Amino acid sequence: MKLISMLIFMFLLPAWSLAHPLHLSITNITYENGKLKISMKTFRDDWETAYFHYHSKLIDFTDREQREIQWFDDYLNDRFKLSRHKGGPGLSIEIDTVMLDEDTMIIEMQSTIRTKPNSLYIYNALLTDIYPDQTNLVIFGFKKKETGIKFDMKKHDAEVVLK
Repeated sequence: MKLISMLIFMFLLPAWSLAHPLHLSITNITYENGKLKISMKTFRDDWETAYFHYHSKLIDFTDREQREIQWFDDYLNDRFKLSRHKGGPGLSIEIDTVMLDEDTMIIEMQSTIRTKPNSLYIYNALLTDIYPDQTNLVIFGFKKKETGIKFDMKKHDAEVVLK
């Protein structure tokens, strides 16, 4: 029995060492001249786990075609929003590119704001429905000033004052 347990442990050890111990996303948002530029860095396998959670099917987001399924856009738009008013309709955010770098997935997006708002509301609940320890860090840059905001299971939204 000990030998079988030892063999199972040795076979699974490499898989455990490859998994990342943190569930984290880092999003940089800059607002300048009415344009929002957004760069979100996440772990690719966390997205694959989320897809499996909802559909009970495996998916491989290293395959470009599989990243272009409607679920990807719908999930992102449901879990990450920017709006001019708390609880208001989200701004239209366009995905420019999705890049893979080893285990990370970087999603670059943009949005245009036609009239100058006094503040923006950020809703970031990305992957908190999958991982209770998920942390989403946002760094918001405006007028040579950066503001850091931490989102997690308990905190999904925050206001950024634009003055």
